Amino acid sequence: MSALSHSGFRAYFFAAVPVVQALWAQRVTLGWLAWDVSHSAAFVGFIAALGLLPTIFAGPVFGVLVDRADIRRALMMTSGSMAAVLAVAALVAGGPGLGRWGLAAVAFTVGLITAAHHPVRMSLGPRLVPRADVPNVVALSALNFNMGRMVGPVLTGVMIAAFGAVTTLWLSAALYLPMLAAIRWMDPRPLPAAPRAGLMQGIGEGLRYLAATPVARHAMVLTAAIAVLVRGYLELLPVMAEGVHDKGAAGLGLLTAAAGAGALAAALAKTAGAGQGGIPPVTRAVLLGGIASLACLGLSSSWHAALVWTAVLGFASTFCGVGLQAAVQEDLSDHLRGRVMSLWVVVGIGAVALGSGAIGLLAGVFGLSTVLLWSGLGGTLVAAALVLPSPARRST
Repeated sequence: MSALSHSGFRAYFFAAVPVVQALWAQRVTLGWLAWDVSHSAAFVGFIAALGLLPTIFAGPVFGVLVDRADIRRALMMTSGSMAAVLAVAALVAGGPGLGRWGLAAVAFTVGLITAAHHPVRMSLGPRLVPRADVPNVVALSALNFNMGRMVGPVLTGVMIAAFGAVTTLWLSAALYLPMLAAIRWMDPRPLPAAPRAGLMQGIGEGLRYLAATPVARHAMVLTAAIAVLVRGYLELLPVMAEGVHDKGAAGLGLLTAAAGAGALAAALAKTAGAGQGGIPPVTRAVLLGGIASLACLGLSSSWHAALVWTAVLGFASTFCGVGLQAAVQEDLSDHLRGRVMSLWVVVGIGAVALGSGAIGLLAGVFGLSTVLLWSGLGGTLVAAALVLPSPARRST
């Protein structure tokens, strides 16, 4: 874990641990409040979508702004704004109540701040360490996120049950405070002097970089491929738990834990890896194997097999996500980092939305197992064409 030997990144990382817990706590709590006020699955989904849409549409704009800003001040603004919004939500929820429109406003505002925070965090971490340690920064961030995914929802459920949603919102706001305190120890590399272009020109520069850089371009394509199929399935675990195996909420918890355990194992494995100046063969192999595992899952009728294959898919999703992000980040110039990585996030989130929507729609007609079987078979053929070496791809 070489990145932790640098004091600036160490301060950032240990402050990011409670921030990730806060992200899960606010997500679960807003979903709980949405159900409590509406008893409508559609409204709960609407609130979840409001938290994601700003990243897809506004993320690249924030990427341009982050590449121009004082990154420490930008971090202070996103962390402080999130704490303030959650505190206001807690005040209103504890008084007159948020109601449907209030929840929608909070969810959208949180989503907008999150859209700004993505390029901030993806730009700041790599600038706190030498370039050789950038892949380790990516791996440690994934480790933190996946540990939060394992622990955060459970702790949030306990908090809501024991103290209520309002107290949980207050706690979520407080968890951002360590980051505000840790900023004083961060000393990121300064950005090189560069002329400032307009917003659209700035986004265009990020797109041109991706088009002209084989490693980054290929990593984006592979990110979209695994996000559509593997992460698309991981968004549909309730269908597998209840619709296929009739295991109810307990089964959903087990499937979610299996996916989280696989993801955590992948993040731990990636902390031991080093950058290889491109997309490593092992990342290509895991991506191909992960997509092929969808077909195995579709063929399996056993509940225990579903748990095992879901863990495999959780491993593949995180292992490839970390490896592909590191491939983009490793040689990326600091003055382009916010723009390029905001586009990476947009591709990832958009592909997940496309994949989960398409798989869910087809599953309603043909059944989830059938769709997974054919998605795995067809996706494996496409993935093989994308990952196998070719003369045009030897540089990636």
